[in-house]
Amino acid sequence: MVRQGVYFAVVWAISLLSLTLAKTPLYILGLYPMTGAWDGGTSFLPATQLALEHINANQSLLGDFELILISRDTGCHTGKGTDAMYEELYDTSKVKIMVFGAGCSTVTEPTAQMTPLWNLIQLSHSSSSPKLSDRNLFPRFFRMYPPLTVFNDVIFAILKYYGWTKVATLHQTLDLFSLPTSDFLNQADDNGIDVITSESFADDPSIQVANLKRQGARIIIGNFYEDKARLVFCAAYKQRMFGAKYLWIINGWYGADWWKQIDESNPEGCTVQEMEQAVEGYLANDALSYSVSEEPGITGITAAEFLEQLGDFVNDTYGVDDLESLTGWRQSSLGYDGAWTIALTLQKANQMLQELDPSLTVANFTYDQSNITDLFFSIIENIRFEGVSGPVQFTSSGDRRGLMEIEQNQNGSEIQVGRYNPSNKAGHELVWTNNPPVYWEGGNPPADSVKVRENYITISTSVFAAMLVISVLGIILATAFLAFNIAYRNKRNIKMSSPNLNNILIFGGILAYMTIIFAGFDTATVDSLSGLLAMCKTTTWFISVGFSLAFGSMFSKTWRVHKIFTSKTVKKVSIKDYQLAGLVAILILIDVFVLTLWEIVDPVTLVERRGNELQHPDKEDVVIIPIHISCESVNQIYFEGTLLGIKGLLLIFGAFLSYETRKVTVPALNDSKYIGISIYNIVILSFVGVPVSIILDDVDAHYVITGVFIFVSATGTLCLIFLPKVRSRNEVHPTGTMITMPTTSDEGDKDKKIRELEKNVKELRQRLNVNVESKRDPSTQSTVGTVAQQEPQHEQ
Repeated sequence: MVRQGVYFAVVWAISLLSLTLAKTPLYILGLYPMTGAWDGGTSFLPATQLALEHINANQSLLGDFELILISRDTGCHTGKGTDAMYEELYDTSKVKIMVFGAGCSTVTEPTAQMTPLWNLIQLSHSSSSPKLSDRNLFPRFFRMYPPLTVFNDVIFAILKYYGWTKVATLHQTLDLFSLPTSDFLNQADDNGIDVITSESFADDPSIQVANLKRQGARIIIGNFYEDKARLVFCAAYKQRMFGAKYLWIINGWYGADWWKQIDESNPEGCTVQEMEQAVEGYLANDALSYSVSEEPGITGITAAEFLEQLGDFVNDTYGVDDLESLTGWRQSSLGYDGAWTIALTLQKANQMLQELDPSLTVANFTYDQSNITDLFFSIIENIRFEGVSGPVQFTSSGDRRGLMEIEQNQNGSEIQVGRYNPSNKAGHELVWTNNPPVYWEGGNPPADSVKVRENYITISTSVFAAMLVISVLGIILATAFLAFNIAYRNKRNIKMSSPNLNNILIFGGILAYMTIIFAGFDTATVDSLSGLLAMCKTTTWFISVGFSLAFGSMFSKTWRVHKIFTSKTVKKVSIKDYQLAGLVAILILIDVFVLTLWEIVDPVTLVERRGNELQHPDKEDVVIIPIHISCESVNQIYFEGTLLGIKGLLLIFGAFLSYETRKVTVPALNDSKYIGISIYNIVILSFVGVPVSIILDDVDAHYVITGVFIFVSATGTLCLIFLPKVRSRNEVHPTGTMITMPTTSDEGDKDKKIRELEKNVKELRQRLNVNVESKRDPSTQSTVGTVAQQEPQHEQ
């Protein structure tokens, strides 16, 4: 098989030599980056040479003309590339009919600005700088490779497909990379992309890569040459910016296994094994360099046949066994089709020139022949043919129209995973081949950033439901006491305890229970913020007014007992219920005044407090920020202090009255003992509950402690006041048993006991005038009668 191939090659070479002996040479100046930052010329030059062999062997194409390539190495360096071009153009012994190159945009830009001065058309095989699309700067320039700005369309399609909205960019400070990056940034907002940071570097990208990590970048768009790509990914390895959390999207025109090359200029770089870890999974964006058609085009060979023949060519000519070891081998088809573009242009131009009078040929071209140059330009601008790289055609800016491909590094190999066809229906340009599919470490695409979830701290449903139940039970209990108080209001022991004031006490307890319910409303149960603010204000009003109603009514009754039994005169003391209700009303008015002033001067507003970020227990890329909404005002402490001070004074005053009337044991009249117990409970609960509720950050615990405190206080007070009355509702007290005095514990001192009893009875009778005044003057009531609210005389 090998011998047969060699035989045909020798025969072909001999026949080709015989055919070209009498042909007119047409020289093409080829500028290739054989060395330097990107040495893609190592694959583009052989592809061009292979194309010229096929073209020159085709007698029907150029006939009597032979295309000869004069190649020069540009080193991917501006100075070296322009110097090489000038040397060749000033060599007038060989007139160059066109310039094919250069590969690196840094060389193509200055040369493409100069070639029009020689009336030359310049066709680049691989330059991608967006700047080259400017017809004012480069009036006679075409290129086989699309500008990098076209790559942005592919990148935006990828970002949209995966729902990524936060990205970062990193580019080398050259126009080739700065311009497409600038174009990406300009289009980012229109595509719904938030650019976290945009970094650029000239030589060492270590600082910029570290800044990417510091800024929280996860999806990174990279634009740089191959040699700088090794530095970037080495820095990324040192920053641990690889793996399941990160995705790099870079250019796809680097050489095969480009990350395995060791840069002598970077002795402290990463090992091959470290680089393999760093580059695993990146996506590469590139022009689709091979036709998807299985039928050969005008070149006469398919893409697969081209790769096979190019592999044999580089092996025979350059001694390279592995085509894939050459930089840019995937795009080498552009060098092949670029040579065919020149050949087809010269063929068409030669036909048109021969039709002139006098007739001309392309061999008549000189650097002064602008009319022939214009003819070349017009032909290339309208050329259409199917090459091994796919359809070849150009835009008005000289840019190649064509398909794009997406590759991914999977297990050390770049594999095509998707295609982008700009001619498809909008929104359907991106197609994933799924053979193989895109691979994601961890099974899922990386998050575009650390997801911040705002978690509003709310009272749990179960806790709120439990507190709601006990609040409702408390309201039911209070309502039962209210019904009892109304039903038995004419009973002597109920009537003497001022049932109207007892009703006020019950209403205060109901407001306290309702406070527990309103305090449980938050963002989980109230949709609108205005509604939540109303709940906060209602809670404050209810707890303040409820306290004043409940304890104000008890303390006013105790004050009446104290007033009666501590009076130093025998004159009767008459204090009506409406007077006591007036005292309660004063307390309510004070609350209303303070709360209204608070609302006017410093109204309460909703304040959102954000806590420290917490790592999600199950997802590494998710952090949780606890948010607690509370009702606050600037001078809240002063108004709360005022209300608490008033309530505190009320408690102190009640404790004082309870102590003063402790020896008066008129069960239906004196609640001092129960008031004392209630105050004791409140103080104890306050000393324990309030500090604990302040220290605890957990809203459930805070709500439970506060609710239980209110519930126990209200329920304890109601039960202490009303349960004795419920037990004694059917009891009938005989005359003389309503008033009792405390006895001494000293049984040995009987005379002293008797004397004290006689003295006390005498004093009480003088003060109350029970047996004398009531019988002598029916219109005059005793103090007990007054307190008992006009009890009928037969009951005494």
